Amino acid sequence: MDCKKIKSLKKLIIIRHAKSDWSKYVSDLDRPISTRGINDAETISDIFNSENLKPEVIYTSIAKRTIETSEIFIDRCDFLKDLECLKSEKLYDFKGDNVKSFIRNLPNNFSTVLIFTHNNTCNFLVNDFSDKFNLHVPTCGMLIFEFSVSLWAEIEKSKNFSFFFPKEYR
Repeated sequence: MDCKKIKSLKKLIIIRHAKSDWSKYVSDLDRPISTRGINDAETISDIFNSENLKPEVIYTSIAKRTIETSEIFIDRCDFLKDLECLKSEKLYDFKGDNVKSFIRNLPNNFSTVLIFTHNNTCNFLVNDFSDKFNLHVPTCGMLIFEFSVSLWAEIEKSKNFSFFFPKEYR
């Protein structure tokens, strides 16, 4: 009998930060989320709960809007409360190359990872990791990629890709 090596599954959950509040005259890093952003984050965190997603670690960009978005998810999802939420400058990326490199260098002992980041990174990752092209990821959009690989460095195209956008639930 030929025993083939069984590959494990890596699941990547990417959430674009919630809608920013542009009425505040602050630096880009210090821009908070808006009231609509709070409402959208609450809506998508409910979807997150319903999908029974159980990441082992949370990473967020150092921008205030991504941190605030992650805090709403952590407050509303019981199984996130005990996880460490690590901040990384590499996730404050608007092209996607740094985030892609960050993902490929994740510790392999994690099989499910949650990352809060920015636009155009989200659009870049959709184009790179899925068969969907020109899908615009709105604020607080949630992307879920599944890869049949053992190592994060091996990820290419997702075997399963799904997405959830707030406007579909308003």
